[in-house]
Amino acid sequence: MNTIELYKELPKTNCADCGQKTCMAFSIAVVKGSAALHTCPHLDKHTLDKLSVSVVKLDVTEAMFDKLKEETGKLDIKKASSATGAIVTGDGIIVKCLGRDYTVKYDGSVESDGVVSLWIKILLLIYIKTADASELANDWVSFDRLRMGTVKIGAFKKECEIPLTDMFIRDYTVATASITSLGAIEVAGQPSTAAWKLCLLPKIPILILYWQGDEEFPPEVKVLFDSTADRYLDVESLVFLLRELTITLGECSS
Repeated sequence: MNTIELYKELPKTNCADCGQKTCMAFSIAVVKGSAALHTCPHLDKHTLDKLSVSVVKLDVTEAMFDKLKEETGKLDIKKASSATGAIVTGDGIIVKCLGRDYTVKYDGSVESDGVVSLWIKILLLIYIKTADASELANDWVSFDRLRMGTVKIGAFKKECEIPLTDMFIRDYTVATASITSLGAIEVAGQPSTAAWKLCLLPKIPILILYWQGDEEFPPEVKVLFDSTADRYLDVESLVFLLRELTITLGECSS
């Protein structure tokens, strides 16, 4: 269950009794693992039991990050900067991810202004380890055309395209403002109603296509990748990166 699916099950009163400002903020916090379902006092036992089974929190351990940190500490991350599109500083390299600057230090630690989620730390280190300095092909492809993409297409749709579609249906103006705040640029000449190019990471741009829908077809969002995306992150990591995108957009709009 992703943030949008959980949000639909909440009272949507924005009462803040759970400690979060809005029900959307609470949904995001639960999925991220920083809040518990039972802290919403307005969920009856039946709903709470049902959601407790359905909500899948990020199953990430500090041990996974520690291992990646140790491996990254052995790399020449200055050399990796050109492959990843990062900027070299005295402390390490700066990588922009989802519109925010992160410093990856020479020992593999990751810092930024504010709290840094464990998943973002892990994805940044995988990105640095995996990058092979390929030039962008400027060839947009669907997720299932990436290496092993057909294996994870169901998860990709659930964690990315369906939540993004719901966001645009719920409030188009807020959705467009949210993606723009992350650096998305509107692109003309696409077959969709509207389209934006957004760099999730310096070498992982995506093309977000939105169809408004009509009497025959419902609204829909499709996300395309540069065909080199799987040379920087494997498809499972891309799913989690897009999941972080939907969480970030939810935070922007809540």
